Amino acid sequence: MNVQTDILDDPIVPEILRTRLEAIGQEAGAAVEQTAISPIVTESKDYSVTILDADGSVLSGSSAMEIQFGVAMHCVRTTIEVHGESIADGDLFIANDPHSGGGVHPQDVVIQKPVFLKGRRVAWVALTAHMMDMGGMVPGSSAVKATECYQEALRLPPVRLIRRHEEVKDIWNLIATNIRSADYVEMDIRSLVIGGTVAARKIEELVGEMGLSDFRSASRTLLGRALAVLRERIGEIEDGFYASMARVEYQGGLLNIPCSLTVAGDRLIYDFSEAPPQVPHFFNSKAYILRAIIGPRMRELVAPGLPINQALYDVIEIVTKPGTLVDSVMPAPIAAAHMDAAMAVDGAAWQCLQLAIHASPGAAGRRMLTAPAPAAYGVGRWNYLDNGGQRRVYTVLDGAMCGSSAGHDRSGIDLKTSMTGTGSKMELADVEVLEAAYPILFRDRGVTGGKHGYGRHRSGAGCCEAFQPHLVDSITGNLTGTKAWFPAAGAAGGHPGATIRYRLARADGSVQKLDIKAVGVTLEPGDHFELHCASGGGFGDPLDRDAEDVSNDLKSGRIDATIADDIYGVAFSADGEVDRDATAELRDLIRSDRLKRARPAQNPAAVNDLSAITSQPAAPLYPGVIQHGDIAVAEKSGAPLAVSPGNWLDGCPILDTLLDERGGGLVMRAHLDPLSGRILFADVLFADEGPSMEVRPQRWASKRNSDQGGDSPPIREWSEGNGQRAQE
Repeated sequence: MNVQTDILDDPIVPEILRTRLEAIGQEAGAAVEQTAISPIVTESKDYSVTILDADGSVLSGSSAMEIQFGVAMHCVRTTIEVHGESIADGDLFIANDPHSGGGVHPQDVVIQKPVFLKGRRVAWVALTAHMMDMGGMVPGSSAVKATECYQEALRLPPVRLIRRHEEVKDIWNLIATNIRSADYVEMDIRSLVIGGTVAARKIEELVGEMGLSDFRSASRTLLGRALAVLRERIGEIEDGFYASMARVEYQGGLLNIPCSLTVAGDRLIYDFSEAPPQVPHFFNSKAYILRAIIGPRMRELVAPGLPINQALYDVIEIVTKPGTLVDSVMPAPIAAAHMDAAMAVDGAAWQCLQLAIHASPGAAGRRMLTAPAPAAYGVGRWNYLDNGGQRRVYTVLDGAMCGSSAGHDRSGIDLKTSMTGTGSKMELADVEVLEAAYPILFRDRGVTGGKHGYGRHRSGAGCCEAFQPHLVDSITGNLTGTKAWFPAAGAAGGHPGATIRYRLARADGSVQKLDIKAVGVTLEPGDHFELHCASGGGFGDPLDRDAEDVSNDLKSGRIDATIADDIYGVAFSADGEVDRDATAELRDLIRSDRLKRARPAQNPAAVNDLSAITSQPAAPLYPGVIQHGDIAVAEKSGAPLAVSPGNWLDGCPILDTLLDERGGGLVMRAHLDPLSGRILFADVLFADEGPSMEVRPQRWASKRNSDQGGDSPPIREWSEGNGQRAQE
């Protein structure tokens, strides 16, 4: 590769560097897949390859798990901090403890290899994969009853696994002594070592071709240009304050994590400082994990074609308080640090950014808007004794294959979490591969029917499967999951999604409903386990769904006749075809009935001359809601809702539908257009709670004051005393 020394303005060389790095990451990933033995790596693709510069900034991320790229940055930078000048050519480090420089959770091992050329460190490669077991009180290391991190797994800070090209046998022996299936796990760890070696050699060749100076210059240019694009795109988003609520199921109730996004120029400031204190349960998280999740997800909405690199993490600011659920400290258990709480925060942060984008006239038109991501998973670790008496673990990832939320212009996707294109490529492993690797037999596998996120565009459906033990006396499962009873919300009037269900069908014909965090579930011969995944929410009022689409859903078994009639308001003729006139009448009747049963708006807008209001220029507030002057108005009917700077939801009549009895009543709260009865937003909350979201762009928050000659209220933003910025 012939390059010029000064490449700051060269459009070609940084792009060549990007593609070369991505190719290196893919080659390293192929090496991992060819040498690992666990289907969770080889089939489900639960691994990643990250290439970083000499100081630990992300240059490229490859393979399946996007969250791992930002986590790799944290790990490498911690390793540099801990080992400093002692880091040498031929070293290779391992870490897994989130409290001391590890990865996402103890089951995810991070292998870090510094890359040297002519005695100078020029880069790092970090490879991560989920291990079948890392020790602790339960097989699979997801101990839902752990109250301290010491109970969960063998905890490794950054330590050398290889020193100057020589294996550190003491560390290998320490790992093998403390984990189950040590022979299998060692092979998977070695696959990461092999992948790291492949990547390191390719990087050495690349830097040798370019020259170190040009490699560094091109790397800086690559990151700088990505950051400039992100800053420009964020600058198009309306300044303001946007809020949502993350919900975490815990001990039969909920932990609420308020999430707010302040957009200030080209800055995105996420504030989680009001999160509840950490708990003696395994889903406490860390601030760096939130950053690792939110960065790539932000890219999906703001600049989906942008390469994955350090710019994604530098452009966002995370505010937390140490000792809370999202920024826990020792000895908080943390084996699901990226799951329950972090996934809920991810969904809330996603919604906040979508709210901001939709409220931005210059940005909303070219972005994909969806209902909040389902923030749902269901994972089981099933253990058994093999023929040699070894305790083995089968980790079922199929419960992560939820049905996606619906989008503003299309229905959701089956077996996928996100509607937008992502770099995450976790796959549903083939049944034949799993049955060959583990002593199980699948009875059924497909997608769930029945309840899902209804709407003008409906959600996708999640995985539905059943399996039983095969060729062993029994298998025993430890189950984890979310969304057992608190569903993902919809958007723009869409209904909430389905919840997850676990069932145990005994050989005698009895059926037992299982808790999503059940421990010691044993399947004997003739028993089988059933999984029914959750789904995301719908988008838009179900009464606006095309009647033919409803008919197709009915014919395909996604819904039944009751849902078609009661929720979608579709009437059919005697021959089973859609009766459009009767459908229109039925839908008008349902909307009218909603208004009759609804409670009056809490704080409706008092407008004497509606025409004077609607004659003012319109700006978007929320899908189906626009701003005219200082009044929020329902877009289709023109009904005034609320006066700035209040929450426009307070101007809607509300209609509650009971979803669950616990907590005083969990309800779907439909916020209605006061003229038409159309659902503008369907919230999910307890009956005594207020709205879970707020949309307050600066122009809305300041409109009334500025009209009256007063000062604009400040955008709510982080300040000293209410939290700390999570910085690397």
